[in-house]
Amino acid sequence: MDIMKTKTVLHCLLGSLLLLVACTDEGSLSFSHAGSTVTLPAEAGAYVEIPFTCDAGWQATTDAEWLKVSPQSGAGGSHELTLTVSSPNNSGGLRSATLKVTSGSSGQTFTVRQDEYIRLEQEVYEIPVEGGNLDIRFATTLAADEFAVYSVTGVDWVHGRASSRVAETGYLVPLTADPNGGGQERVAYYYFVKESDRFTTDRNARILATATVVQKGSQSGQESADYSQDRKVKTLQTHTEGEGIPLVLMGDGFMDVDIAGGYYDEVMARAMDNLFTEEPVRSLRGYFDVYSVTAVSRRNSFTSGDGTAFGCTFEGGNSTGIYGDTDKVLDYAGEVEGIDPQEALSVVILNTNTYGGTTYNFYSGTAPRRYAVAFCPVIESLESETFRQVLVHEAIGHGFGKLMDEYAYEENGAIPGEEVDHYRHLQGFGWARNVDFTDDPARVLWADFLSDSRYAGQGLGVYEGACTYAAGAYRSTEESMMRSNIQGFNAPSRYALYRFVMEYGEGRTPDYEEFVAFDRQTFTAKTRAAGGGATRPFGRTRWVNLDRDR
Repeated sequence: MDIMKTKTVLHCLLGSLLLLVACTDEGSLSFSHAGSTVTLPAEAGAYVEIPFTCDAGWQATTDAEWLKVSPQSGAGGSHELTLTVSSPNNSGGLRSATLKVTSGSSGQTFTVRQDEYIRLEQEVYEIPVEGGNLDIRFATTLAADEFAVYSVTGVDWVHGRASSRVAETGYLVPLTADPNGGGQERVAYYYFVKESDRFTTDRNARILATATVVQKGSQSGQESADYSQDRKVKTLQTHTEGEGIPLVLMGDGFMDVDIAGGYYDEVMARAMDNLFTEEPVRSLRGYFDVYSVTAVSRRNSFTSGDGTAFGCTFEGGNSTGIYGDTDKVLDYAGEVEGIDPQEALSVVILNTNTYGGTTYNFYSGTAPRRYAVAFCPVIESLESETFRQVLVHEAIGHGFGKLMDEYAYEENGAIPGEEVDHYRHLQGFGWARNVDFTDDPARVLWADFLSDSRYAGQGLGVYEGACTYAAGAYRSTEESMMRSNIQGFNAPSRYALYRFVMEYGEGRTPDYEEFVAFDRQTFTAKTRAAGGGATRPFGRTRWVNLDRDR
């Protein structure tokens, strides 16, 4: 495959910070480059230019054969050093070189680092309904035993074998897709990671590329003709305790044939049951009123955003994020009589097996809202444990409980101070109280649990890594529903969920001892989620300030 040369003009992209190297006797150097590190792409032929000025004669040298510098010397004046990669980075990791520029007794040293990559020939592959073969071709700087390719969802309709080497840095993954007997298109993702372990077992595996395989269904290219059932409301459950907490379900990408054939109702019923599978909401199900609103989509396609009722699209790349028209979701939720849609949790189920999920929580200035929209596909299938886990994580955890993610990406490093301030603001609402930004066991938000002998044996402590950041944010357990969607909700999360049910369902705020009494009767160490495998973590939930962001 052709490799396009990459040119980076450092004085434009790396800022205007002036790095001055003064000279005590002769010569001076001035580089318009911020810092002492230069990063180059991994492929051969890539280059960067470093502008500098000098008062006297100068020399430039490198200590690596793969890095060429030109020119290597000159007289005083304005110059540009060109650093060129002469051979691809096939080392299996990052490699670096030292660049020294001297003028008289003045000198400047740069560390030149070279990226590693996995580069796909194409990122999206389309397969017809009848199935067939395809080859995912890619090039990489990594050694063959330093990367892995796999499908995180474990789909069983695409089959393949181990990667094959086709050139010095080129490989292909040959795949065969079965015929698609369903009406909906289906999607499989192939993740290319640096580590050999899957991130279902190694959370630090770093994704370098993602290939998307899309297979058309029998309904692909068809459009709905009957919109008579659009906006129809059904009551799926009526509360038996408290004042009733509204929960509104609807679907995106469901065509008229899905609704007429009963599939829409089947999905809504399964989604409702899935939502009440983990404590404490499992034991508090009687407080909820659950409704479904029928949404007829013109087409079953999530690629352009213009064929479905709520315009849902996937963020793409390595992200699991979902975009959707939350204003239109609010409009459909308003079809339910007797509820304020801005005080309800709305859950949108996408008619696709694509792995993803995103929740939007809304607030206005200093005023919290119950209003939230959770988007979740029918991941893998209606019977899938992954579908159930992700739906609980997104809708109950983020949407109803206003809980933060308890996982971290190593590349995110430490959480920025402005984000800490933002989350502390949310914690003033009673939100995001399953995480904290101190590692002091006596001061964390779950300190009462840590000192309570009744919670010994539940693995409670202070663990670094939360809010998608590896440092500076802390969670209470090693694993949980808000980390890898396993082990159910931990004690601080259960307390938050119980508190919101009592506040919304009975109009009062329970104290710690009331929750503990309830929790000791209902909590079991082995939850439904405990036996499931960890799933790929998602991007963070979205917190929308209605006064600023809309």
